[in-house]
Amino acid sequence: MLNQQSILDVTKLMTGKDGQLFVTQKDGTQLFLAEVDTFTAQLSQNNVDYQPVGSALVYGVPSGYSVTLTLTEAVVRDDVMIEKLLDDIKQGYFPTFDFQGKLRRRDGQSSRQIYRNCLPDGTVDLMNLTPGDIIKRSWSFRVNAIPEYLEGFRYDIE
Repeated sequence: MLNQQSILDVTKLMTGKDGQLFVTQKDGTQLFLAEVDTFTAQLSQNNVDYQPVGSALVYGVPSGYSVTLTLTEAVVRDDVMIEKLLDDIKQGYFPTFDFQGKLRRRDGQSSRQIYRNCLPDGTVDLMNLTPGDIIKRSWSFRVNAIPEYLEGFRYDIE
């Protein structure tokens, strides 16, 4: 008999078109960032090496982690993030943003994660122009809160 758990239902596989990225506005509403064509959130664990006397094995000891969020947006509007960034640094401080990533399958199930207190990190493209190309702006953020897992996919075995 065939192992039913090993059969992959390809109708549940998703592509980038099944995802969305939202940013939280000052009034708490979620704004869909339709102009974002790439988005990643990554956790990087930091380990400290420990090698006790008499051991050839060097152990990894978890010491912390960091979360980064990167995105690329096609420039359609400036009022959501770049205007806030420039206005805030003019006032002498850096803004933070809250994002929510969502994946939705055709069967209606969805997965959501929230990234709070995201501080711009590294280089931000203020303007990046190439004749004949779509104007895009790259962003990188350090997520300064533990990501929140709101809901996720379940796999039902029949």
